[in-house]
Amino acid sequence: MSTHLCDFTTLSDTQKAMILTWRNHEKVRAFMYHAQMISREEHLRFIESLKTSHDKRYFLVQHKGVDIGVIDFTHITPQHATIGLYANPNLHRTGLGKELMNTIITYGFETLHVKKLCAELFAFNTKAKALYEAFGFCETVHKTINKQEIICMELENEHRSF
Repeated sequence: MSTHLCDFTTLSDTQKAMILTWRNHEKVRAFMYHAQMISREEHLRFIESLKTSHDKRYFLVQHKGVDIGVIDFTHITPQHATIGLYANPNLHRTGLGKELMNTIITYGFETLHVKKLCAELFAFNTKAKALYEAFGFCETVHKTINKQEIICMELENEHRSF
């Protein structure tokens, strides 16, 4: 397979530093619930906490040997998982979102065996909404977090396109 997942709990120090740089990049922070800069110490504590977490998994995604982004699964139960993704902000090529989304769907349904994948995105993020819709996600509800309108979307395994 040309896509490889690197569990955050097994990353090298160089990879951890690279991901922190991505996460603090203005193009990534703009789409996070908590948009403040993350310190190295906070980042390392978070990665360490993943070693004992049973309901979270975070991965660096490599495609054909290139670090293309990060995907995550939180609130994991047999019924569902909440997903997240962001592309490497230093790569300037099209299709990264699709590559990451394919990886999320495959891992979520074929490895985690959840029945449903859930996503939350800012209403102003029309690019993300279009990506989710292209993969069959449907809007379920709108809510407000930190004074921002959030769109909740879901994809059930039985309704995904293979």
